Amino acid sequence: MVVAATALELSCMRDLDRIEPNGLITAVHGVGLVAATFQLTALIDSHQPDIIVQVGIAGGFSNEIFLGEAVAVETEYLADMGVEETGKFHSIFDMQLVDENAYPFQQKKLSNPHMHLIEKSGLKKVIGITVNQITTSTNQINYYKETYHPVIESMEGAAFHYCCLMKKIPFLQIRAVSNQIGERDKSKWEIKKSLDTLHKTMNEILKNISIG
Repeated sequence: MVVAATALELSCMRDLDRIEPNGLITAVHGVGLVAATFQLTALIDSHQPDIIVQVGIAGGFSNEIFLGEAVAVETEYLADMGVEETGKFHSIFDMQLVDENAYPFQQKKLSNPHMHLIEKSGLKKVIGITVNQITTSTNQINYYKETYHPVIESMEGAAFHYCCLMKKIPFLQIRAVSNQIGERDKSKWEIKKSLDTLHKTMNEILKNISIG
């Protein structure tokens, strides 16, 4: 199964030439944590896939990743779930609302244990954060960098990791960096280049997965 938040992102699956049509399910799970969690749970329960790949574009924090480059997300954090008090942010784990090691979390992280899939992708493995609001504030950007050391930001990655871990389905999250975090001038974004990269990347990944 290959899923994405939007039809635009899922369009990277067009015309791939190494797919058995009856062996592949593609689906849009919606934007944000709520829609993604509900739809992914329903999709997993309905189809019981052997493996799920989430594809999409993302904002990038690191200048070491060029626009249009694809990465494999190893670890996800829920970065903005909590409360801000006296100028400082406290996560749901800091407030002890959730134990930082309550399954499927490990030290507040949602990490992919299927390292062989990440290695087969041939991509850089990175840390991602998931947020409910696209980050534009310099202060917020600096906080995320200092706290989580992320390379990419999305609005669904943590939901994907959470659902797959809870359902014990092997998974792989692939993102292409379309823009730098905080850059709102979309003329500087590389959406088409990112989608083209995802297309090429998925062609290779599906071939590698199919040969075991």
